[in-house]
Amino acid sequence: MASIAAVFCFLVGIALTGYVGLFVRSELVYHHKSDVLSELNGVRARLELEIGRAVAHGLGLRDYLAEFEGRAFEPDTFRNIATELINENPGIRSIGIAPGNILRAVYPLAPNEGAVGLDYRSNTAQWPAVEQAMRSREIVVSGPVDLVQGGRALLVRIPVYPASYTSQPLAERTYWGVATLVMDEAKLLAAAGALSVPEGIRISVMSQPGDGDAAELLFGDAIPAGADPVSAPLLLPGNVEWQLLGYPVEGWRSTGREVWITQFVGSVLALVFSAMTFLLISEIYRARSIALHDPLTGLANRRLLEERMNQLVAMCDRSGVGFEIFYVDLDAFKPVNDHYGHSVGDQLLIEIGRRLQNQTREYDTVARVGGDEFIVLTPGNMRQAEKETFVARLSERVNAAFQFSGTQIDIRASIGSAGYPMDAETISDLLRVADARMYAQKARSKPSASNVPEGGVPQAG
Repeated sequence: MASIAAVFCFLVGIALTGYVGLFVRSELVYHHKSDVLSELNGVRARLELEIGRAVAHGLGLRDYLAEFEGRAFEPDTFRNIATELINENPGIRSIGIAPGNILRAVYPLAPNEGAVGLDYRSNTAQWPAVEQAMRSREIVVSGPVDLVQGGRALLVRIPVYPASYTSQPLAERTYWGVATLVMDEAKLLAAAGALSVPEGIRISVMSQPGDGDAAELLFGDAIPAGADPVSAPLLLPGNVEWQLLGYPVEGWRSTGREVWITQFVGSVLALVFSAMTFLLISEIYRARSIALHDPLTGLANRRLLEERMNQLVAMCDRSGVGFEIFYVDLDAFKPVNDHYGHSVGDQLLIEIGRRLQNQTREYDTVARVGGDEFIVLTPGNMRQAEKETFVARLSERVNAAFQFSGTQIDIRASIGSAGYPMDAETISDLLRVADARMYAQKARSKPSASNVPEGGVPQAG
């Protein structure tokens, strides 16, 4: 029982250690995600800053174009403004001017010569964003798109609405055309620091899916299955909402010194607790065994005998099956102690207990109830012939000579029996009946001629 309880406590301790280990791992993942999210928020802020700065400069270009109110403009002046914009914004790759939605000027011209004269209205890929900017009268960010001359770019569409008079409301102005800032993807990400995040961290920019649409990868690496990325919203001009995602290539960190320490300490505590449980229960059983067993012979004592007799009485009340007791008392035991010493007497009592146990069944009880008195308890009632045979077998075995240190000591015992419920209705009466029958047999026995015969061996009398 102590071993089972100790194993159970150890398994519970290991289970608790595993649970705590899961909690520690989740905390490690949480802190790792927090670190990556912090990096992500920094990239997001820098991206929004870079795009916002480019848009702010683009608004200056819009104001310049609005001054012409449809008239031709000076190429040199446009080239100077475009040069200044690109120098101040490394992410801007080129700038295009499209009055009436037809691309008339591009800076730098090389390698964009082929795009000059493009009518946005006939280009199904670019017209939706231009039309959105024209109708909403707001800046629209679209893309990224693959450029004919190579690379990918983000397109910032800036609609131009010149004012016919001072303070004319925007809603009343006439559409002139659109200016486009072509922002290089690689340069934009580099300027925002997205390419300098800690090693092992990947960043992706995803489009915000609409109804029924799937999110689309815009920038960065494709997200592998099971990456469980952290995200931050990326808000751009024109009410564009993208998601900035970050994830570690090797997965979230869930192992480390903390986990090993937790598992080691938990396992040690589980082992110590199970050992303490084993020792405690063993001590409890030992104390109970001492309280219920004879310290010399290890047999049941009177208390344990009466407990088992009470259990058999309760079973008899339910089933009608009783039990038998056999009262065994050694004759002339005191001379053995007097002649050979108490140590020899103790060894004789231990031997008598062993002999009685050898003649009984596993579920029978052999108890020492006095100095040289024993009781054998057998569940179930015996017929008279069975009882006499059992008593004769006990007598034959108990009365065999005892050999000790080369000396032979003859033994004789008297045995009285009683059965429940035939001979008595209570345990105390049953013990008195068996005791009386034992003394009756003792009285019928012939006394020995001498307590110490020739050879110095006490005789049973």
